[in-house]
Amino acid sequence: MISTNSLHRGFSGAFGDLIFRNYNGKTVVSRRPVYKNETNTEKRRQARSRFSDATNFASNTMLDKKQKVYYTQKARQLKLPNAYTAAITDYLRKAKVRVATRSSFAAKKGDIIDVRITKTVFRINAITVMVCDKDGKTLSKQELVKTDAQKRFSFKLTDNFPNYASLKIVSEEPMPNSYIVNASEFMSLPPGF
Repeated sequence: MISTNSLHRGFSGAFGDLIFRNYNGKTVVSRRPVYKNETNTEKRRQARSRFSDATNFASNTMLDKKQKVYYTQKARQLKLPNAYTAAITDYLRKAKVRVATRSSFAAKKGDIIDVRITKTVFRINAITVMVCDKDGKTLSKQELVKTDAQKRFSFKLTDNFPNYASLKIVSEEPMPNSYIVNASEFMSLPPGF
């Protein structure tokens, strides 16, 4: 057992098989990790690449004072150590999507599809919504922007789409994420909602 004393306080780096790190003002000592029989699979390469993209996003975001303030606030809400970690969390976390229609919905011109896309404490202000047929072909596409007062996006059909099968929703904040919601998964809203 190693106790904290002035000899290694604030020390970081490696010494033999020991690794010294500073975390929240405390020096933490651990053994050097040993990797046994690990293969570099495609999934691992993709995960490393995605994390690398997330750290690049966070580094660039910290250069913008407005974004840094935003992520500092989110770090407090999520009890994360700093804004940089909050930006990485935002980049890596996928949103949850719910789609609702009126009970009288028939995919006709003027019908409205409500899309609610949430991501814990992070905001998503713009999405692209596409109505697709059973083969995935885009029948209609709209870019939607949400104001702070709105809780959901409203997609108004510009034509009749009797052959629609799903919605494809793409959010670009902070990275492109696509979500497919089949028509059978649409929730039905009561009249007057």
